[in-house]
Amino acid sequence: MSQVEKTSEYWLLAQKCNLVLREDKIRFAAIINKLGKMVAGGFKEGVTPQVGDAELQKMYLELALRVSMRQEFDYCLGPVKYSTSRREKATLLSFPIGSNILLVSAEPTVQTDPIASRVMKIMGIV
Repeated sequence: MSQVEKTSEYWLLAQKCNLVLREDKIRFAAIINKLGKMVAGGFKEGVTPQVGDAELQKMYLELALRVSMRQEFDYCLGPVKYSTSRREKATLLSFPIGSNILLVSAEPTVQTDPIASRVMKIMGIV
């Protein structure tokens, strides 16, 4: 893929992240590449991150590794649609999108299946 194609792909993904951020209870939506780098998206306007930049980078790298490891079971269980981690202060959802990952952080009270369905529809991964 050429640099121009990558730039257009990431621009489109950034626009879709902005649509995800319009959803109620969503705090963060970003595209993480397979190397654990954020390439598009970010925090909803007015939202203060709960962790610092260094911790965010560790989280992205760990996410990329986890998603890669889960794909080893696609042959017998089918591909992952999304994964959820429900924590005390946040609910994290990850969605494989080609070689990238959409990471979404939501309020801990969010209902995961309905929000995951809406996010997949927005991202075109239904």
